Amino acid sequence: MKKTVIAVLLILAAISILPAKVKAKDETERPSVALVLSGGGAKGVAHIPIIGELERYGIPIDKVFGTSMGALVGGLYCAGYSPKEMTEIVTGQDLMSMFTTILTSGYNEVLNAFDYSSNNVLSLSLSQGIGGTTGLIDDYMIMNFLVKYIGNVPKDIDFDKDLVVPYECNATDMITGEEVIFRNGSLLTAMRSSMSIPLAFEPVITEDGQVYMDGGVVSNYIVHRALAEGFDIIICVTLNGYDNIPSSFDHYTSLSGTAAGTLNVVLSNVSKGELDEVDYWFSPDETMFTVLGFSDIEGILNQSYLEIEQQQAKFAEIASLFTEEQKEYKDSDRKSEYHLKFPEQAKKTYRASREALHEDLMGRTRVSIGLYGSGGYGFSFKKTDDEWEEKNKTTHTLLPTLSLRAFIKDLGGSRISLDNRIKISINRTSDISALVLLRLTGDSGERFFFTMRGNASIGVLSSTTDKSMPDAYLLRNDIERLVSTDLGFMLTNEQSHSIQLYGQTEWTWAVPFSETNEIDKPALTSSVHLEAVFYPGYRNGFFGQKGGRYDFLGSVGWNSFTEEIEYKLAFAARQKLKLSENTSLGLDFTAVSSRGDLSMRSTFEQYGGWSGVPGYPAGTMYTDFITGGIRFQIELGNGFITRFLSMGIRGGVRSNRKYQFSTPMPFESMIPFSSCNEHWDLGINAGFGMETPVGDIVIGAGFNKDLQLALYLELT
Repeated sequence: MKKTVIAVLLILAAISILPAKVKAKDETERPSVALVLSGGGAKGVAHIPIIGELERYGIPIDKVFGTSMGALVGGLYCAGYSPKEMTEIVTGQDLMSMFTTILTSGYNEVLNAFDYSSNNVLSLSLSQGIGGTTGLIDDYMIMNFLVKYIGNVPKDIDFDKDLVVPYECNATDMITGEEVIFRNGSLLTAMRSSMSIPLAFEPVITEDGQVYMDGGVVSNYIVHRALAEGFDIIICVTLNGYDNIPSSFDHYTSLSGTAAGTLNVVLSNVSKGELDEVDYWFSPDETMFTVLGFSDIEGILNQSYLEIEQQQAKFAEIASLFTEEQKEYKDSDRKSEYHLKFPEQAKKTYRASREALHEDLMGRTRVSIGLYGSGGYGFSFKKTDDEWEEKNKTTHTLLPTLSLRAFIKDLGGSRISLDNRIKISINRTSDISALVLLRLTGDSGERFFFTMRGNASIGVLSSTTDKSMPDAYLLRNDIERLVSTDLGFMLTNEQSHSIQLYGQTEWTWAVPFSETNEIDKPALTSSVHLEAVFYPGYRNGFFGQKGGRYDFLGSVGWNSFTEEIEYKLAFAARQKLKLSENTSLGLDFTAVSSRGDLSMRSTFEQYGGWSGVPGYPAGTMYTDFITGGIRFQIELGNGFITRFLSMGIRGGVRSNRKYQFSTPMPFESMIPFSSCNEHWDLGINAGFGMETPVGDIVIGAGFNKDLQLALYLELT
């Protein structure tokens, strides 16, 4: 009897020291429930139907623990949104655009007047790594999404006490490599930090210098947090292939498939063992979807509904642990508790990085590559009395350009930098130049340089061929050779302006292809140049929605061959006005006047093409003209590739001195713009364009008053 009493006492003592998770409860006290939501990128929307099913069974949720996309869904739920509202949110949003908008660095590379191209394909920093950004995807749309739906939540709250449902999420401290748990502070910062997928998104950098990345790096489902807080029932939802890791070769036949499969394995191993501590878990088979597969939200949700259908017994088993009095049934059509709990307040709007950031291109050693150019087709419907002109109505143009730039900063620890460039324009010129910059001021903000440059080029004078004359290419083109040197100064901050003043000596000569013409025509020109570019808020490309750019170029010199003064005076203004979220208006004005040796391509300026006067193909150039126009643009969709429709009208007056093979007559007057009364133009064009990671592409057509049609295909 005595032994029996002792045994009973020992059992009671053991029960009294058991963890709260298994400790006997009073019959009136219901078990506490923790819901743990894993990461998974786009697959994370599968959490929503399972939350809805838990509610349908009356299973109470005392706290949500989220990671990455689980932190996003969990944060919305804990802020007061119902599963039905969350489903409407994710199906009513363009999540593909939101989570795949390419991150750009505001890379302008504006150093020279009337040069609208930049090395857009690759920027490799030899001292800092590839690119000028810390992620591939711009998060401004995600931030605006969070502001829209949780922006009323105060910035400094206790997530347990102040939210509709208590909440925790995790992130990774990139300085220490340790896991960070968010229990208070800014809900927006916590959610955004937890979902910063490495390489895909920029890390979150706080005002106090903390750097946070995706919580899945250290733990993809924070079951350990639910265990630490002693919840009686832990329910976990996993999305990254727990027991569903792809085993077929078919899943690994693409780059994205291999990346997704690798991530599944990594995330499963990061949290290995934690699911052994879970009481119940659900795992919709989302392995056919990728982390960034936001284009098929309906498909992801359907897989979650399938999991619910197959796991009805499990939901019923969980519900059986509660009495009817303990269950919490919520109206699936209930009004958002978020708007009831958190009053409306003013919200911040986040801008795209290309509008808010600017890469310090002259602040680091780098190599960059560019690809841009124009192609097109022109046709004249106008009948003339000139037999040659009537025969040659059709032209086609191809002007692709490949450029390579190597910038070496502070050579040998000095203040001397070296800027080397190679530019190859098919059917036009090949240029190589070296620019030495001696920095006379500090290494930030306004920079003042002494410059010394050498340049050599060889190329053709014309880039337009006539369809009706296959041999016209040889008849119409002269080889031009040029060597030039200059000394001067440059003032720039690479954010809003660049001003250059330099003296130049240029040796140019043209060698005609024709065997009957053996004239070698050299010319030595000494000149002074002033170039100024102001570009506040401007971004290279066809489709920037706001900002302006103003170019000025002035030069005057003496030509030894013609024994005449040469000059060029040019001004251009471009201004974009944003009308609404997806529409903008562009205004432009250009005035060019030049006098000099017409064999030199620098005498001419671009007149045709998509950004020129409609109806003229790319490569059409004149010596004197004044043009202006207006363009309306609408954005069709934002994302990895943003699409636009654009329509413009432009006109002006010009001279008849065209960039072509025929020998022009001498100038009648040296007065600027005096020959602009020889012809006037007016035309309209329309086109479809795309903004891509490697530049803007436009396909369009233009038609002018002289019944000339031009088709355009251009990349910048």
